[in-house]
Amino acid sequence: MKTKLFISLSIIVTVVIASCNIYNPVEPVPSYIHIDNITVTIPAGQQGTSGQGSASSKITDAWVYIDDQLIGCFEMPCTVPVLYDGFHTLKIRPGIKVNGISATRSPYPFYDNYYQAVNLTRGEITYVKNATVPYLSLMTGVAHFPHIEDFEFGTVMRATPTVSESPLLLYPAGDPNIFEGSHSAYGSLNSSQSTFECGFADSIHLNRSGANVFVEMNYKCNYPLTVCLRYYNAIGNTSGGPIEAITLSPIDHWNKVYVYLTPAIGQSGNGDIRYRVCFIMSAPSHSDSLWCAMDNIKIVQ
Repeated sequence: MKTKLFISLSIIVTVVIASCNIYNPVEPVPSYIHIDNITVTIPAGQQGTSGQGSASSKITDAWVYIDDQLIGCFEMPCTVPVLYDGFHTLKIRPGIKVNGISATRSPYPFYDNYYQAVNLTRGEITYVKNATVPYLSLMTGVAHFPHIEDFEFGTVMRATPTVSESPLLLYPAGDPNIFEGSHSAYGSLNSSQSTFECGFADSIHLNRSGANVFVEMNYKCNYPLTVCLRYYNAIGNTSGGPIEAITLSPIDHWNKVYVYLTPAIGQSGNGDIRYRVCFIMSAPSHSDSLWCAMDNIKIVQ
């Protein structure tokens, strides 16, 4: 009897162990891809306000593909595990935080993809070094960059007449507040002023029907700065606005942001409409020593 019981228990233990092996198979060892960062390059002849503007960028995320199969979105720097080995094509779509918000991550539709042929080995790391991307090859001229302002040779921006209580000014060459180049712009409010507003001097047509339109800019400020649209009818009369696109929180160092204008454009109605992108500080409490600084403002569509 004891012998039969021992044999029965042995069979049960063997079945349990075999079942564990069935339901807990050995997991495959991944290969790894490490990505430090991605920056933007501007081709020769396309720098400046007549081309694509500054190469300043803030690519935060890598949307990683192997042989055109999406692996996922990863905030850089990152080490990405992939269940591939051998020779493959790595594609990275440069990703941003739309409006500077972590919850709205997306590939930036105007940057080209990064490609690299990789030979992956399981358990080992393949490094992506000095990755750069350009704008898409079709992104040239005023059709895609209708306004670029780097403040290097004067400015095509101005304080909004009858609205702004203070002017738009330029930091002089050599001022430590300048982001890059010889000049950056700034506006300020003192205790007797409540509104600063500046924008591009001319109104322009922007893509509509849900097409992507962004404002790229470098900025810093000690008070909330609102990016908005004013819009005008065909003969230049004000039709409405400002329509808020985003209000940027105070930040004491230079930051890059990609402001999504498409929803604001969609609120402006139909017809032959032209737009001015504007920047507003409004302080009804008449606080003293409020300021905002801006550089490399470009509308991209």
